[in-house]
Amino acid sequence: MASGENTDTQRYLDLLEQRIAVLGSLAEALTAARQDMVCLDVNGLEARIAQQQDLCRQVCALDIQLDELQTQCANRLAASGTPTCGDNQELGRRLAQTRGLMKTAQGRLKALNTSHQALLHRCRRTTRALLNSYATFADTYGDPLPVGEYSHYAAQVYSRERR
Repeated sequence: MASGENTDTQRYLDLLEQRIAVLGSLAEALTAARQDMVCLDVNGLEARIAQQQDLCRQVCALDIQLDELQTQCANRLAASGTPTCGDNQELGRRLAQTRGLMKTAQGRLKALNTSHQALLHRCRRTTRALLNSYATFADTYGDPLPVGEYSHYAAQVYSRERR
C-alpha cells in the first residue's frame, strides 16, 4: 500500500472518530434537554438548543471533510486501479471497528432524536391546550404575576394567615 493511501485511510479514521465523539456529545445534549423540559428550565433548554446547533454545525463540517476525502480516495483508486485498504490488515480492522461504532452512535442518536421529537410534540399540544384554556377564562382570571412579585405576594399572604 502506498504511503499516501495509508495517510488517507488514517485521516479517514480520525475524521470518523471525531464524528463519533460529536454524535455522542449531541446525544448527551438531547438527553439533558429532555431533563430541562421536564423540569421546566427554560434557560437550560435554550442553552441546550444552542449547544445542539453548535454540535450539528460540527457534524456538518466533519461530513464535508469526509466527503472530500472520499472523493479524493475514489479519484486515486480510479487512477491506479488497485484497492487501497486491502494490504494493511490493521487499518482494515480498525476501519471496520470504527464503522461499527459509527453505526451504534448514529442509532442511539436517532432513537434519542425520535424520543425528543415526540416530547416536543406533546409539549406543543399541552401549550396549545393551556393557551386555549387561558383564552377561554381570560375574563375570570387576571394576568399572572411575574415570578418575583408572586413570591413577594405569597409571603404576604402566608404572614397574614399565620396571625
